[in-house]
Amino acid sequence: MLVAKFLGFLIVSQMAKKLPYEKQFTFYPLRGLKPAYEANIKVSVYEDSFSVKFQTPSYTVIRKSLTRDSFDPNSEACFYLLVKTRSNSSTGYVFAVNANNIQLDGLIHSYDNIVSSWDEVWSSKVDVDEIGWSCRINIPLKVFRENFDSLHFYFSWTVFTPNGVEIVSSYSLPEGYSRFDLRFADISIPALKKGFDRLLSFIPYIAVVRENSITTKIGAELKLVEGDMTIQSTINPERYSIEADIDQFNLKRRRSVRLEEKRPFFTEGLDLWKMPFEAFYSRSIGDFISGLKLGLNKNTLRFQGLILYEDSVISHYSPSRLLTASVASYKPTKGFENRLFFITKGDTVGAGINANFFLPYGFKVKTQFTRAQGSDFYVEVKRFSKTGFWISSGAERLDANFNLPTGYISYFENTISYWIFSGITQTFEGKYWTETSLSFGYTYSDFLDGTPFERFGNVYATVYPVSNVELTFGVEPMRTFYEGVYYNNINYVISTAFGVSKPSTLYLEYIWGENYGNNLSFLNLCGNFSLSGKLYCEGGAGFVKEGASEDQRVYLQGSYSPIDRVYLRFFSQRSTLSDKTDLNLMFQYEFFAGSNVFVVLNRTIREGQVSSPFMIKAAYEVRF
Repeated sequence: MLVAKFLGFLIVSQMAKKLPYEKQFTFYPLRGLKPAYEANIKVSVYEDSFSVKFQTPSYTVIRKSLTRDSFDPNSEACFYLLVKTRSNSSTGYVFAVNANNIQLDGLIHSYDNIVSSWDEVWSSKVDVDEIGWSCRINIPLKVFRENFDSLHFYFSWTVFTPNGVEIVSSYSLPEGYSRFDLRFADISIPALKKGFDRLLSFIPYIAVVRENSITTKIGAELKLVEGDMTIQSTINPERYSIEADIDQFNLKRRRSVRLEEKRPFFTEGLDLWKMPFEAFYSRSIGDFISGLKLGLNKNTLRFQGLILYEDSVISHYSPSRLLTASVASYKPTKGFENRLFFITKGDTVGAGINANFFLPYGFKVKTQFTRAQGSDFYVEVKRFSKTGFWISSGAERLDANFNLPTGYISYFENTISYWIFSGITQTFEGKYWTETSLSFGYTYSDFLDGTPFERFGNVYATVYPVSNVELTFGVEPMRTFYEGVYYNNINYVISTAFGVSKPSTLYLEYIWGENYGNNLSFLNLCGNFSLSGKLYCEGGAGFVKEGASEDQRVYLQGSYSPIDRVYLRFFSQRSTLSDKTDLNLMFQYEFFAGSNVFVVLNRTIREGQVSSPFMIKAAYEVRF
């Protein structure tokens, strides 16, 4: 009898997989857009995943982004799948794919706040031809915290008209780019199985690491999601399964290099700290032994607070290992948002306020005040219009003695700066000469005592002679004070991006001119390739010669999923910028949803020293 029940369960489960819920939709744009901009969308729900197939006959396809970081949904062909927790909610999830099969996903916390650092495993496949483009995405149900049958789906995509880039959308996108608010695609889809009203996820792991010797590391992650509240804690988080950073060329010494955060403990909710002056830059925090984070996410109120205990002290600001940070965002209406933040580490205390105003006629105002011994004040005004015109201007004042251990400072201390930037974009219907844009800007900076510090300008012109080719030319003159000397720099920039084939794109950039008293020559080449949604590769090479010095960097990274639940990631880099060679290989097998076995090999060669940690890790997720 028991065997018969077991066989019956297997038969029913297989039937559920073979007989998914499927529904076909055809969406027609409103407000004067041509019928050619309609889209066919097919939704299929399986036992453990669901897929969406999108197809539009719009023949003007502008393909730009080569990487996730450069993905701009507002200026290229892309398809959005927006998943809301409730039909009238401003919170949920977003999944986007562009015509180059570059994926972007994120958590939606408000109409203008999308957490793009959220990174889940899902697949996509894109086809582009002369009459349009199509994509198919497949998303595991386990990425959602809520019951799948309680979610609502909205579909958005971009079209190109003589008036500019138009987003046929049921959702307001950030920065005032949304042209319509149609709300015609609110679809509720029943799931084939129920979930839970709350999520308690406990992931203990054990890892055996071999570097100079064999060591055993035990740690755990605990996550509780109860309605709008999230509690997350970690003990002994390991860092071997996170690939190395791609070395960045810093041709402008006045700017600090910013690195992306990849550690899972920090990524969720990190968007709350995305302000003009980043008071909490998590990459300034080294390895930590334990951490506790509390999050609250309501329609009008959001909060995040965290406590960390560092493994070692790498900051010169404070010998303390204990760090606390908290930020609260209050948005009573779509037109106003206010954030308060507070950071402590040892004797160092920092606090501040950030306010954003979303005004009529496309205006947006950002202000921020931060205090930590010294003070920073920032104000910026932006405006966007449907005709493709935009303008941004503002000012920032930064004290010389500003002291905050987690601050990311974009301007030099002891300066006051003013700037104005503007541009206009025009798109055209047709196979040739599909878009053109022009932008220019100027920055004026002085030391607080009135001594001139910097004068910086730029002019850029971009054309798209055909839909998959981009040509850009720019000029950047600059007079700046550096290490006691004034330099007159002028850089010329020429770049091109073009689609070699349907899934592949190449980008070439060349910069030359006078840079800090030396002749500068910089060449950067990168490209990507994807195949059937299973293999993705991205690589690049960069070479810079400035006076007598030369630097170069070559890297290759990608992922491969030959079968379901099996993932391979790889990263390789040789760079004279940091004088090291990196190789990261990771094999991941998901034997249950959220439970994985990892095999990781990291090899780094620097200054003749070789480090080759090898790790085998097993993590088992238990959900209650």
